[in-house]
Amino acid sequence: MKSTFTQRIFLSAGFLFALNTIQGQSTYNAVYNLLQANCSSCHGGATPAGSLDLSGTAAAVYANIVNHSPANIAASGRGDKIVKPGYAHSSFLLRKIINGMDSDNGLMSASEGTPCPKGVTTLTPANIELVRQWIQFAAPQTGTVTDTNMINKYYAGKAITSEPVSHPLPTDVGSYQVHLGKIFLDSASEMEYFQKYDLGLSDTIEVNRIELFMGVHSHHFILYKYLTAAAAANFGEGMRIQNALTGAGSSTGYTNIIGAWQRSYNYLLPPTTAYQWPTGSILDMNHHLYNYNQDSVLAMDIYYNVYTQPKHTCQNIMYSSLFYNPNIYIPNTAQNITFTQTVKSATAKNMWNIWFMSSHTHKYGVNFDIYERNADGTTGTQMYDGWKDYTSGINMGYFDWAHPPVELSTPMVPIDPTVGFVAQATYNNNGPAPVQWGLTTKDEMMVFYIQYTLGAALSAAGIQEDLGTALKMMVYPNPAAGASTLFYTLGDASKVRIDIYNLMGQNIRSLANETQTAGEHHYTIDNLAAGTYFLTTIVNGESVSRKLVITN
Repeated sequence: MKSTFTQRIFLSAGFLFALNTIQGQSTYNAVYNLLQANCSSCHGGATPAGSLDLSGTAAAVYANIVNHSPANIAASGRGDKIVKPGYAHSSFLLRKIINGMDSDNGLMSASEGTPCPKGVTTLTPANIELVRQWIQFAAPQTGTVTDTNMINKYYAGKAITSEPVSHPLPTDVGSYQVHLGKIFLDSASEMEYFQKYDLGLSDTIEVNRIELFMGVHSHHFILYKYLTAAAAANFGEGMRIQNALTGAGSSTGYTNIIGAWQRSYNYLLPPTTAYQWPTGSILDMNHHLYNYNQDSVLAMDIYYNVYTQPKHTCQNIMYSSLFYNPNIYIPNTAQNITFTQTVKSATAKNMWNIWFMSSHTHKYGVNFDIYERNADGTTGTQMYDGWKDYTSGINMGYFDWAHPPVELSTPMVPIDPTVGFVAQATYNNNGPAPVQWGLTTKDEMMVFYIQYTLGAALSAAGIQEDLGTALKMMVYPNPAAGASTLFYTLGDASKVRIDIYNLMGQNIRSLANETQTAGEHHYTIDNLAAGTYFLTTIVNGESVSRKLVITN
């Protein structure tokens, strides 16, 4: 991407569902056969059109198109490859054949030539979709990465379209739009995916607004930023499906959160504040969607507009933090049960000026409240009321778990993070079985999310805290087939306790409970049964958790 960010960016996505795909044929072979039947007559022989030969063997054609720059100067100048794995709409091949199937994508100018294939009937939407889905799943040479039966079913009329009603393009200088779509989900299914997205930043930018449009079948969309380029390198290009049982595919522990959406919403940051994205920043996009229809295929689109400003414009950087409590177990007694979570930072050096608060549960959530915490541990002033409609200011009398309230504080509320917050979530399980923490909407969650700037210093030294230090605690490899290692760094000699919890909230192992010296530390974690665990590290009273998935 150019540093001016005047270029529009488009992505598309698909759902990995290979049960009904033709046996013995990889997705690439299906794409190759499509190119042979429709494109090789022009793109073959001694002087193939566009200097692109598509008439050779499958291996030769793959080498000619994947990560290969197009001969067309206009296309190569905008950063396209003929096929760019994971970036379908930066792939010149797709833009040549898409023929208006996406209203906001295709050939950008006459200098990019005319649509393909030439002299034959336009490819069917299902055939174009096959190419798009293959590219979005990183264009592998082998293996099956999309369900052709599902695609055919959708384009034959068994379709649910869940596209936002409005997704206007931004017109401000330095703004751009990201489009994810279409994302396919078969009937009676639920899916959560991640996709790494390299911004191509050649300089630091500031983002003062992110406006997102999402369909009604979206459970959530979260935008993350990798801690480092090295952290991003642990994840390949293209769509990654998160395993609903183990959590494999998530970038938790390698990223910081930027923003979270549970409905279409415009994050217009307060004046003088902005998110800061340094040179080389790489995003990770997380989307959870569901299709409860028993017959039809869902196709989903998401759009978000990003508004930027020159670096050094803002006076205060906007930070984001997400807090979760995995230690919840909710019996199916149809009775209210409340869980309390305390969040504080013993090592913070500055006040936090709270601008934004929101919460997240699944279908059994009936209330969510957040309070300032008093020094003696009791609850103080209420900061967030799960029953309140903050737009109108009225008490709704219920908690809308699917679209929880968003509280914006103007002016921002100063909080001492060394004292912290108390969150209380209430559930009523009237279902057929007990539930606990889990990744699907059949499970439950207790999560809250804040955005804030740094305020007045809490210490005489007045040194600005490094908010990334604790979050850079890393577990690698993760998922792990066998042993994994927990890495972390202490800025000062600190009291450290490290425990491993299972999904039932049971403490199954303690790694440390001692005072440790400043510097780098690590612990090897082995001899765990296959499953999902939470590593909870408490440093001078500040708790940080990381998820660990064991696959052996």
